[in-house]
Order: sequence, then structure tokens, then C-alpha cells
Amino acid sequence: MARLLQKSIRPMDWLLRNSGTLQTCSNILEKSCNLHTDLRPQQQLVIRVMEKHELEEKTKIITQMVNDEGWNQCWNWVKFLFTTVPNKCYLAEINSKLIGCAASFDTGIDIPTQYIGYIVFKPEYRNKNYYTTLSRYVNNHINKEHNIIGNVINRLIPFYEEKENLKKTSLYLTAYAGTLKHSAFNDDEANSNIKVVPISEALMSNVFQYDAAIYTASRSKYLNAWFNSGFTTTYVAIDEEGLVLGYTTLYEVEHSYRISPLYANGLHVAKKLLAKVALTIKDEKVMLYGPHNNLVKLANQHGMKELFQFTRMYSKQDIPIPLEKSVYSISGVVQFI
Repeated sequence: MARLLQKSIRPMDWLLRNSGTLQTCSNILEKSCNLHTDLRPQQQLVIRVMEKHELEEKTKIITQMVNDEGWNQCWNWVKFLFTTVPNKCYLAEINSKLIGCAASFDTGIDIPTQYIGYIVFKPEYRNKNYYTTLSRYVNNHINKEHNIIGNVINRLIPFYEEKENLKKTSLYLTAYAGTLKHSAFNDDEANSNIKVVPISEALMSNVFQYDAAIYTASRSKYLNAWFNSGFTTTYVAIDEEGLVLGYTTLYEVEHSYRISPLYANGLHVAKKLLAKVALTIKDEKVMLYGPHNNLVKLANQHGMKELFQFTRMYSKQDIPIPLEKSVYSISGVVQFI
């Protein structure tokens, strides 16, 4: 897989290369959220919903804004997300120029729930009260009968509790980055009766069924598009009888690879999947983002660095994640799991 080299180093790239600290990353994220109350006069802000015909153009700009805020994403993923997952993307513009955005995504689970995410602004428009204006606009236009969920950096939880009336869940998420070395996976894992195969060699219906038990709803249409997107590589762990024990998807982002999701029936299965990933990318940097209690041991064993921490928050109802089928890395920052 080709490595894309960039001339400028952005915050997440610096963190990946220099073992960034939680404090540093938290400062970046807090600034990007524009939670300061700067009441200087605004230029005329227009907020509207993105139309289908402009998706390609606007998602390229959104990807750049996301990466300027340190999220280390790729355009393929952003375009795929806005194309595949039912959503409304609210564009914030000044003089027809896109300066920021926010989006609400339909999670597709049985309890009508929307995920609010991708609230980003270009650097020169941060800290000028535009975030508050856009956030209020989105809140006024989403279905008030629906449950709202989002992942909030821990130090900003008081703001969302007070201003947005969101409540904390018990789901505590941590992002880690580092290098997976195939040599770090021991012989016991290599010689187990668990077989890891490409998604093309697995029975797709079994993978869909396995995923639905974790996600709490069937999303076969989404998964079929995800596995066949052209920019992802997916491996499935099966036992001797072909029963699915877990799966993971790998894709290249701006300065590393993202592993999302990583679902596995236990740490030994997760390690087997990661050993295959390590063999595939050959010492490239990776990032995982998932439930802290499931991920911390795995990350520590491989010397991965903690980047930042989040807590899942909600407006009406907590959506429990069945962690007995262990979730080691979620589908993405802007998805349910």
C-alpha cells in the first residue's frame, strides 16, 4: 500500500511520530471545539444542508478541516461515510465559502438514535462563536423525539452536561497509536486453531450475523459496501468449523493506518487478527479507538501511546454495547460502534 507523504506536519502526525501526550492532544481538541465565548461581531454566516451533487467537492474540504484539527483521516473514508450512512451535513458558509460543518448520522439501531459529529471549522474561524451558532442550529433541526449520542473528550463533559443537557454513559473510549510488529506476537497465537482469512474467503452471511450481535442491529448493506469499498482490507477470524470469532478492517489514512473496527471474542482472537494486520502493513504506524478496558491491555503490550480519551454521552437513553463480544476498536469516531 502506497504511503502518501505530506510536506506539512499536522497535530496528529506530530503525535504519532513523537509519542504525543494526552495533555497535548486534549489542548488541540479543546481548541478545535471552539467552546470559548468570543462575542466579537461575526461576518454573515449562512448554514445549509449539503446537497448530493456537491458531495465530492465538499467532502474534500471537510477532510482537510478534520485533519487540520488532528484527526488523521482520509478522503475515501469521509466520502464513503457521507455517501453510505443516512445523514444530514450542515455546511457553515461565509460569502459562499465553506468554513465549517456539523453532521447528524442515523445509527440504524432499533431505538431511533442520531450520532452528532464532524463539528469542525477552518483554523481562522475558530474561537469566534461560530461553533455555538452552528451547534444551536443543528439542535433546532434534528428530530427532538430521537435519542442523541456523541463521543465527548473528557475535559469538555461539564460543558455538554450544562449547555447541551447530555448525560454520561459508562462507555469510556481511548485512542492509541503505535507500531505493530509481527515478531511481537508469540508462537502460541501463531499455532492456535484460529484461522484468519481475507473477507473474500469467509461466508459473508456469517460475518453479517456476527456484526449484528455486536452492533445490536443488522447493517449488511453498509458492511457490504464497506468491505468492497476499494480502500479497505478486512480479515475474519474463524474456528475449525467456520464459525466467525471476530473480524477487523484496515485502511490507510493521512499518516498511518486505522484499524476500525476490531471485534473479537476475547483478547486471544484480537491478537490473532492484529498479527495478520502487522504482517500486512509491515511496521507502519496504526491507530485504534475503542473501549478503554478492552483496549488498554492490548495497547500496553505493544507499546502503543495513548492519544486522547472520550466518554459516550446521550440525551434520552444509554445504548449498552455488548462488550462480552469484545469491541477492541470501534467503526469510527463518528459511528455508534
